[in-house]
Amino acid sequence: MKIAEFEKQTGLSRDTLRYYEKIGMLTPPVRAGNGYRYYGQTQLQELAFIERGKTIGFTLTEIKVGYERYQALGSLCPEFSKQLRDKKALLAKRISQDRNAIAVIDNMLKSFCS
Repeated sequence: MKIAEFEKQTGLSRDTLRYYEKIGMLTPPVRAGNGYRYYGQTQLQELAFIERGKTIGFTLTEIKVGYERYQALGSLCPEFSKQLRDKKALLAKRISQDRNAIAVIDNMLKSFCS
């Protein structure tokens, strides 16, 4: 599919797509004789990996390294698995802190705004 179609399907701008291609996170699409880029399933899978990594909170560099290792090994390597476990622990801690903050707010509302 051409870049305009790919933009609509992925929700990403062509600038973002070209940037990912430029930094090596996205496999260069096939180019037609007229220079048009044609994207396919490979790029969709790569973007899915990138988006999951971004959602988790990884940097683009961390995502790129993780994906390169994944491609080379065919599975998540121990280092990347550790990063995922560490990120999960960090998020769990944030959730706990947020719950505590909500409890403090609730107590303040009960005490001062009744």
